[in-house]
Amino acid sequence: MSQPIPNQAQLRRDRPVCSRMLVLMFVLLAGFSLVTWRLAVIQIKESPRLAKLAAQKYQRHIVLPAHRGAIKDFNGEYLAHDEDVSELYTDRTHLRELVTVRHQLAAVRGVKAVELREQLDEDETISAYHDHVAKVLAEILPAPEKEIREQLASDKPEIVLAKQVDEETAKQWSILFKAEHIFGIHMRPAVARRFPAKDRLSLVLGDTDAASNKGRWGVEKMMDAKLTGTPGEQFIERDKFGHELPAYRGLVVEPRHGSDAYLTIDMQLQDNVEAICERAWKANEARRVVIVVTEPSTGTVLAMAARPHRDTSNPDLSTWTNHVIAEPYEPGSIFKVVTLAAALDNQKVTPGEKIDCCQMFYEDPVRKVKLSDDEPLGMQTVKGVLVHSSNIGMYKISKRVGQDLMLDYTARFGFGSTTGIGLLGEKAGYVNTGKWSNTTYSRMPIGYEVSVTPLQMCMAYGAIANGGVLMKPRLIDRVVKENGETEVMPPQPVWQACTAKTAASLRDFLEGVVLEGTGSRAALPDVRVGGKTGTTRRYDPEKKRYIDGSYLTSFIGIAPVDNPQLVCLVMLDDPKAESSKMIRGGRVAAPVFAEVVRETLDHLAIRNHQPLKVAAKGGAQ
Repeated sequence: MSQPIPNQAQLRRDRPVCSRMLVLMFVLLAGFSLVTWRLAVIQIKESPRLAKLAAQKYQRHIVLPAHRGAIKDFNGEYLAHDEDVSELYTDRTHLRELVTVRHQLAAVRGVKAVELREQLDEDETISAYHDHVAKVLAEILPAPEKEIREQLASDKPEIVLAKQVDEETAKQWSILFKAEHIFGIHMRPAVARRFPAKDRLSLVLGDTDAASNKGRWGVEKMMDAKLTGTPGEQFIERDKFGHELPAYRGLVVEPRHGSDAYLTIDMQLQDNVEAICERAWKANEARRVVIVVTEPSTGTVLAMAARPHRDTSNPDLSTWTNHVIAEPYEPGSIFKVVTLAAALDNQKVTPGEKIDCCQMFYEDPVRKVKLSDDEPLGMQTVKGVLVHSSNIGMYKISKRVGQDLMLDYTARFGFGSTTGIGLLGEKAGYVNTGKWSNTTYSRMPIGYEVSVTPLQMCMAYGAIANGGVLMKPRLIDRVVKENGETEVMPPQPVWQACTAKTAASLRDFLEGVVLEGTGSRAALPDVRVGGKTGTTRRYDPEKKRYIDGSYLTSFIGIAPVDNPQLVCLVMLDDPKAESSKMIRGGRVAAPVFAEVVRETLDHLAIRNHQPLKVAAKGGAQ
């Protein structure tokens, strides 16, 4: 069948409609093309930039702090540890998020956001909200409201408003912020270093930097690499109201906490030694008192106490100086063992050889130096020279030794260099290695014109107790990792300071000092003790002269002398007495030594500890 012929009149009437439809179609096509092009630009070209902006606005990189390892005493008592706390900080992006800020401010004022929009422009809205936040924060923070207001308006991405906020306070603040519609102020996890030991052993433990939690000095600095952990991280995303979106939480990298360091010091013994030190300090009205106890076979430090010390309750009598390692002094007669070791090792004298110690006074006919003793001693064996602490006899022995051997053995026993304990601030002391004057020839062999630290002296006597082997001081017993793996810090011999034969002779001499010489007050009824007294005139470095009637007294000894378990040094600087003749190491320091040794031996008898024996390496035999 043939198709009907269209009505031309009708076609003419529909032509404008078709034209309009075509125009509309092209307009829609152009619109869709424009939208498609814009979406393509946003999704492809602008995607990285916009994603970055969105991330800056809503995503947060959270550092999960690693706990710094704890410092514990030998038995595990906490001396320093990290505690979980929080930080309060500002979020510039959220504090300037207009829509959310307007809703929060409207809730505070009890009006609708639409009404608030009509009352305040954008800047006024944000400013009014910041005023509200500052007012609330000023009630819980020590900073004034004006200062907080300036911090809220800062262009910095964030400002920490409060550090080391404890868990309970953080919970209370979170409730307060919710009630007060505080937005843009957040809490995040942090750690704070705590020292439950307080002033006990504080000059050994040291401190950490509050910002980085890194060790600044003391054991905290020495063991920083072991104590420091590796922080973790987490990316979170918040909605426009500042609430975290758990569904968009990124991968969490857990922190690896630091290892724990265990000291060789047992705080029960340390506290007892501290108490003895305190009593001696007050009873003798001394300028300072130092007590050090070590284990000679391993170099282990068992206790170290000093007065004055760091005392936060009494700042006027407090000090930041660790007298054990950082304040050298002239040791006096306790240094005479170095002279004897050099003489005996090199066959300059024999133990039974007689030395003329004269009748209290002596002047060298060549060097024109004068020496004196406290009593007329006459002829004495080499042992008797030490037993009765004859300056004259020791000088005559030193003339056979000579400068080179004297300096050699001074260095062999560790003087003139740091011990290597690892604590910041340790001093090496002073040894005159240059040209000696006549005075030096006569004074250094008896402990003048040389300065040492108490720890150096303990390690030197430790060598005598340990068959002549000088040990490096050992302050860290073990390091325990987070997984329980334990690394024991082994004893470290330095070298052979003198022969084992000489060391045995010196121990016999030292026992004689206690049994029949100047150290009788150091004796214990059931323990064989050997030691040496020391009394030196105090030197005034400003006036460059010795002070009349002012002395530094000391006693250092070994117990038991037949099976050495400990070396103990007691030093009292400028003790007071009715007469200057009463200020002697044997009278003042020796009784304190006996008290410390008795306390230490009783403690070691019940201490669950297997001594670490080591063999000598290198040096003379």
